Amino acid sequence: MAFQATRPVGEGSKLAIVAPAGPFNLEAFEAGVSWLRERYEISYSEEIFSKCGYFAGTDERRLAEIRNAVEDPEIDGILCARGGYGTTRLLPNIDIQSLAAANKTIIGFSDITALHSAWARAGVRSVHAPMVAALGNAPEPVKNDWIEAVEGTGNHSPHQLEVLCRGSASGRLSGGNLAVLAALTGTPFMPPLEGTILFLEDVGERPYRIDRMLTSMAQSGWFQNIAGLVLGAFTEGDPGPDGVSIDNVLEDQFGCSPFPVVRGLSAGHVKDNVPLPFGSTASVENGQLLFAH
Repeated sequence: MAFQATRPVGEGSKLAIVAPAGPFNLEAFEAGVSWLRERYEISYSEEIFSKCGYFAGTDERRLAEIRNAVEDPEIDGILCARGGYGTTRLLPNIDIQSLAAANKTIIGFSDITALHSAWARAGVRSVHAPMVAALGNAPEPVKNDWIEAVEGTGNHSPHQLEVLCRGSASGRLSGGNLAVLAALTGTPFMPPLEGTILFLEDVGERPYRIDRMLTSMAQSGWFQNIAGLVLGAFTEGDPGPDGVSIDNVLEDQFGCSPFPVVRGLSAGHVKDNVPLPFGSTASVENGQLLFAH
């Protein structure tokens, strides 16, 4: 599947903020919006502050917000407020043809992995990167990397990572949060996988749960046709009394893979969350990961 360059985003572009998952901290949101407005025109509905249990309003509200941002001809890109949970509930009613026709970048990570999957199915690039509620207090290098990733102006310096399984490969970059991707197994909403460089990260999952998700995905064929695997940050998942760590799990699952596997990319639920240009070409060789738009 060919991914064309998305609608350009640059200084002065209009970005719509959406909340497709959980509610967010108002102070952190306002700090992020304040920083964004130094460079972009920002729009969002006052209904974005809705709360409905652990959702940022009803499914209908959150779905309508995404549809409006996709279909509004004045919007150049879409930025998520935060993750949490709830985005997968919207997938059956997201029109893939509309996403392809609009060809707009969406920016976010964690639960937003569900939307990255939808964008991939539409053949539209997206950016796995910090969201509004994290941007206000993000370190300056993270903010600069965020702008370069969203606007497609980065120098794409290679990342030197730890090698779990040697080899070289190139392919379209895809993936995101392990738990969300695992939840898509057996549904029509899985991302296209053939020939991809797959990226995985997670937070708050004990090693045995990581093992269980990866085992289910392997048994469902997730890793049969990928070109390579990049493992990001797996945080807040301390070993239990058995002493087995997440690193042990990853080594057991992928140490003898027929494709190159690297780990240690600072992307995911970490302070220095490296933006990833999903849909762009990524190359893995001798432990180096390189992105190209």
